Amino acid sequence: MAKIYKLDEIRKVVFFGTPEFAVTSLEKLIKSKYKPCLIITQPDKPKGRKQILQPTPVKTSGLNHGVPVLQPSNVNSEAVLEKISAVSPDIIITVAYGGFLGKKLRKLAPLGCINLHPSLLPQYRGASPLQSALFDNLQTSGVSIFKIVAAMDAGPIINQKPIDIPAEMNFTEFSEYAAEIGADFLLETLEQIENDGFTLEQQDNSKATETAKVEKEDLVINWETNCDVIIGKVRGLSEQPGARTFRAGKVLQILRAEKYSEQKHDTTGLIIQVIKNEGFVVSCADGEVLVTEVKPEGKKNMSAHAYNLGAKLNENEQLG
Repeated sequence: MAKIYKLDEIRKVVFFGTPEFAVTSLEKLIKSKYKPCLIITQPDKPKGRKQILQPTPVKTSGLNHGVPVLQPSNVNSEAVLEKISAVSPDIIITVAYGGFLGKKLRKLAPLGCINLHPSLLPQYRGASPLQSALFDNLQTSGVSIFKIVAAMDAGPIINQKPIDIPAEMNFTEFSEYAAEIGADFLLETLEQIENDGFTLEQQDNSKATETAKVEKEDLVINWETNCDVIIGKVRGLSEQPGARTFRAGKVLQILRAEKYSEQKHDTTGLIIQVIKNEGFVVSCADGEVLVTEVKPEGKKNMSAHAYNLGAKLNENEQLG
């Protein structure tokens, strides 16, 4: 008989999270009856040219709401386990924490550790599920809440919810959108755990797909690929870190682009035409894309039309 995942009352919550995506869930938990009694986040990291230590978004949010915050370099150390155990959590919730939770940690709460993951698992396990959905130009993705096990994102599913992805939505917008839907879904799931509970559903590992961390070399646009691939890359990397090409020896980030035509050309990466008030058209392997928003090196985001007014783009000019 399948085991029901249930607890009559969730009184004490420990929250693990790090980036802005996790803040949405954290703040909704704080405003609910599931306010965390302890937050675990990654250590501060140096940023910028001066390498000044910056707190994680989750740390900033937690401290602003008066919740105790820990930033261990080793979350599985005995000292950290003792501090978590001391609050007697009923459940440990993780959202984009960015670290491995060992067996002892996973057993500190009666309900164990659960994770909110922005994909319909077992699809898009790993580090970049949101970007990967956009790279592949998916029309539907989702959020999954699952019980954490040793293998990454492979634990039994507690609850899932599909999410439609508007065609024009980029990574920044999709991340905010999925974070909001996921946070509400997390609260609904906690309430259901206290009511009827859930029958845990094992993932089908044969259908699993993996995603990797986006590396610097992944940011460069290859104009020799198809339009859909290029558009997916632009969407999946915009607004940060930004898909990029090169013009006159300088980086030009392409922040928005759309399919323009199926007209093929002998050479890819050429500026085919400049369209007033719209942008510029670039040749790809199976057609043309219209670039409508860019970020020139050292400057702010701007429309491709505004960029052209200063840059004076030329037809048949080579990018890349």
